[in-house]
Amino acid sequence: MNEPKNILVVDDDDVIRMACELTLKTEGLNVDLAENGKIAIERVRKKKYDLILLDLMMPEMQGADFLDFVHEFDENIIVIVITGFATIESAVSTLKKGAYDYLPKPFTPEELRKVVRTGLERRKLLLEREELHLERQKNLEKIAAEQSRLRTIINCMSDGLIATDKKGCLILHNAVACELLGIKSQDILGQNIANNLNCGQLEEWILKSLSAKKISARTQHREIVFDKKKQKIYQATLAPIRENGDDFSGIVMVISDISEERKFERQKAEFRRLMAVVAHELKAPINAIIGYLDVVMKGYVEDKPEQRDEYLNRSIEKAEKLRHLIEDLLSLTSVESGKIAGEMEPVDIAAIINEVVKFFENEARVRNVKVILNYPEKMPQIKGVHDSLIYLFTNLISNAIKYNKKGGTVTVDVKVRGRKLYIAVKDTGIGISAEDLDKVFQEFYRGRDEQIKKISGSGLGLSIAKRIAELHRGDITVQSELGKGSTFEVVLPIAKK
Repeated sequence: MNEPKNILVVDDDDVIRMACELTLKTEGLNVDLAENGKIAIERVRKKKYDLILLDLMMPEMQGADFLDFVHEFDENIIVIVITGFATIESAVSTLKKGAYDYLPKPFTPEELRKVVRTGLERRKLLLEREELHLERQKNLEKIAAEQSRLRTIINCMSDGLIATDKKGCLILHNAVACELLGIKSQDILGQNIANNLNCGQLEEWILKSLSAKKISARTQHREIVFDKKKQKIYQATLAPIRENGDDFSGIVMVISDISEERKFERQKAEFRRLMAVVAHELKAPINAIIGYLDVVMKGYVEDKPEQRDEYLNRSIEKAEKLRHLIEDLLSLTSVESGKIAGEMEPVDIAAIINEVVKFFENEARVRNVKVILNYPEKMPQIKGVHDSLIYLFTNLISNAIKYNKKGGTVTVDVKVRGRKLYIAVKDTGIGISAEDLDKVFQEFYRGRDEQIKKISGSGLGLSIAKRIAELHRGDITVQSELGKGSTFEVVLPIAKK
C-alpha cells in the first residue's frame, strides 16, 4: 500500500493556503502550510515533502530565493509556482530556476488537482530514476569489486593464466603468465594470440582448439618445451569457457613452470645410472682382490712364492684402482655441487703446468714421450683455485702421456686472446674416434678401442676437469682423429687487475 504524499503550500495569502489544503486533502494527500519562506525552510528541514506549491511574491523572502534553497536541499522535490503575475517572463524565469510548472491565480480546484497530479507523477518518475541510478551504481560497484577481487586472486596465483575469446583474442592474463611467456602486460590485450605468446606450440594448440567443430569438454594437459637452451619446461592446462549448453565463449589456459621438477627427475635418473656404474666399477676390483687373497690365505700358492707375490701385487693394483676411483668420486661430488675446495685467488697457470709436467717427468721418460711447453713472454694470471686447476691439468697432461705412442710428443701451447687464456694440450697418441668425441666428457665413459681398454682409468677424469673449467667460468673442448692424436683446449678468463 502506497503511503500518502506530503504537500507543502507556501503562500502569504490565508485564503489560498486554506483553499489548497481543503482541495488536496480530498485527494488523500498530507498538506502542511507556511505563510512565508523562512517558515517553509524550517518545515522542509524537518519533513520530507514530495511537492511544494510556492507563491513567488511573499514578504521576508521571495519565492525565487526559496526555490534556490529547495533545489540545493533536494533536487527531486517538485515545485509548482502559484502567482498572480502570470507573465511569460516570470514563468520562464521560474522554470529556468528548476520549477516544474506554474499555476496562475485565480485557479479552480480542478486545475489545482490536475497540476498536482502531474507533478506527483513527475516526482514518482524522478524517484524511480534515482532508485535505478543508485541500483545501477551499486551493481557497478559490486561488479568492480568482484573484478578487483578476481584480478587480485588471478595476480596472486603462482601459475600463469591466460584467457581468449572465440576468435583467439587475448581477454585476460596475469603477471605470472607475462613473466613465463616474456610478454609485456598490456601490449597484447585485445589482440589475437598468434605470434604474441612467444611460444608457437601454445598458440597453435589454442587456435586449433578454437577452430575445432566441437571443442572438447575435458580439460587437456600438455608439456611444452618453452626454451630448450635454458631447459624451460611448462605444464599447460587448457579448458573451454562454457556458456549455455554446448556453447563456449573462449579458452582459458593455466601454465605452470615444471623445469625444476623435470631437472630433479633427470638428476634422479642420472644418479641411478651413476650408482649402477659405480657399483659395477667397484664390484670388479673388489671381487678380484677377494679372489686373489682367498687363494693366498687358503695356502694354494704357499709353495709357489712367485705366484703368491703376483697375486698380492695384483691385489695391490686393484686396491690402488679403487682408491683412485673413490678419490675421483669425491672430486666429482664436490664439483657437481657447484663448489670447489678453496678460495678463488690470482693463479699463475705457467707455474701449475710446470708443476704437473715435473710430476710426470719419470712416466714420460719411461714411455719415451717428449713434453714441449710454449708460453708467451708475459703470462697473465687467472683467478682460480690452485688445487682444482692442478687436478684439471694433471688429468689432461697425464692422459696425453698415457695414451701417446712411444717416441711421441705432448705439446702444451698457451696463448692470450683478448681477455682469455687458451691452453691447448696436444698429443700424437692413439686419438679418439668420431663417434666417441661427443661422449668423452661423460662420467665413466671410456672409448671402446682395445688400446684404451688396456690402460687403467676410472672414466671420471675428463668429466671432472670440464666441470672445474666451467666453475672457473671457462670451458674445455676436444679435437681428435683416430690414430693421429688429440688436442684438448682449455679456455679460462684472465683475472682483472
